[in-house]
Amino acid sequence: MTHRKPPPGISADDAREAIDKVAARLRDPEVVQASGARADSLAAGHPGVALLFTTLAADRGRDARTVAHAHLAAAIRAEGGLHTTGLYSGTAAVAFAARLAATGPDAYRSLLTTLTPRIAEAAVERARQLRTARAAGEGVPAHLYDAVSGTAGLARLLLALDPHGPALRACLEALVALAEPVATAHGTLPGWWAAGGPGLGGPSAQYPQGHLNLGLAHGIPGPLAVLALAHEQGVGVAGQEEAVARFAGWLAARQCEDSYGPYWPMVLRAEDELDGGAPPALATRAAWCYGTPGVARALFLAGRALDEPGWRRAAARSLHTVLDRPASSWGLEGPGLCHGPAGLLHIAARMAYDADDAALAARLPSLAAEVRDALDGPCEPGFLEGAAGAALALHTYATAKALAQPLAWDTALLLG
Repeated sequence: MTHRKPPPGISADDAREAIDKVAARLRDPEVVQASGARADSLAAGHPGVALLFTTLAADRGRDARTVAHAHLAAAIRAEGGLHTTGLYSGTAAVAFAARLAATGPDAYRSLLTTLTPRIAEAAVERARQLRTARAAGEGVPAHLYDAVSGTAGLARLLLALDPHGPALRACLEALVALAEPVATAHGTLPGWWAAGGPGLGGPSAQYPQGHLNLGLAHGIPGPLAVLALAHEQGVGVAGQEEAVARFAGWLAARQCEDSYGPYWPMVLRAEDELDGGAPPALATRAAWCYGTPGVARALFLAGRALDEPGWRRAAARSLHTVLDRPASSWGLEGPGLCHGPAGLLHIAARMAYDADDAALAARLPSLAAEVRDALDGPCEPGFLEGAAGAALALHTYATAKALAQPLAWDTALLLG
């Protein structure tokens, strides 16, 4: 096999030029409407594009903030009204974008005061559904606990909106409960075991006894990241530290290794977990949604929260290994944050800046070029798979600093 030569690295100024092109394209809210995306979708609609202009406002001032407001206003006018099914749609998506855009205690106060109770109610119901499904012992669908539609994503938003409220406590308790093993017809499995295959509600020929999801978007790294971040913020429930340790320890023990070095697969079959082994050549990718980068970031956050340097070292080593592999093996598509090079760039940048890893920082210019080049092709406008998210990753690279805490745009990815 011949491997594509990675592109030469680009400078921060080159990245800013690419960001400027994206910003010019996305200024008019009609661009999102023309794409056919749901207006209130954080993944593809106006809230995600608003995140870009809110982030750019720190450099560009009032003009960018005005564009962000226009996209937020367009999201609020979504046909059929706003509903909450998870962080990435409706009420929660708009509230996240508004909370990030708020420049002071009075900014968007009326909107956030109206939306927060609705989000809390939806989060409590999602947590209840999660606990009920887990107690039944028949498998836990990922959408009940994951970052996109589930308890983990809503909990991360509540950590910013109402960190000491009962809704967040209900979410954290439901996520902590996943750390307890569950008895199934096949044997005792981790508490987030799903009875079917990834993305499937029913039986799967490939996963006859179900699976365990290791993706940050839809697997156990999402709850791990949220519990670790809440712990760092001084918000906790009974058993939370133990749950972080159990999830992180499980992930560390499920790390695989090949000729390049350590990596994590996207999922494990239940029968392999029960047998205590893993089949060779497990499928993986180098993305935020699935694969080593997302797992590494969650493990790093756990190591930071509980002061476990071994987990932080394992996370950093695995990310270096990703970048040692040929780019043709990364399994990435499009430019975006979800399963494109933007997600890999941003996680690598986050880790390099947070851990002061000069060797990792040296890899960023080439990754930024991958994102810049991918933007030259057909591209949706949105945050998760489109131009807005890719531009945000380039912005992190161009500014060369860790994102501000406790809330930044990548909070929606459970990266901080």
